Amino acid sequence: MKKLGVANYVNTGGFNRLAGRPAAPGSWQPEQTSRRWRTFLVLLGATFLGTGLLFIAF
Repeated sequence: MKKLGVANYVNTGGFNRLAGRPAAPGSWQPEQTSRRWRTFLVLLGATFLGTGLLFIAF
């Protein structure tokens, strides 16, 4: 019987999947790219909310 330990689990990429990170090789996105997208989406949402508040106020 094969002994199942933490080392086998680490090598299968299971910890990456639990953390929400892709386990496939080459599927990582650079952190800078995701920060740019996050910043862009926050600014886009703030623009829409600001526009809506202006229409409510005036």
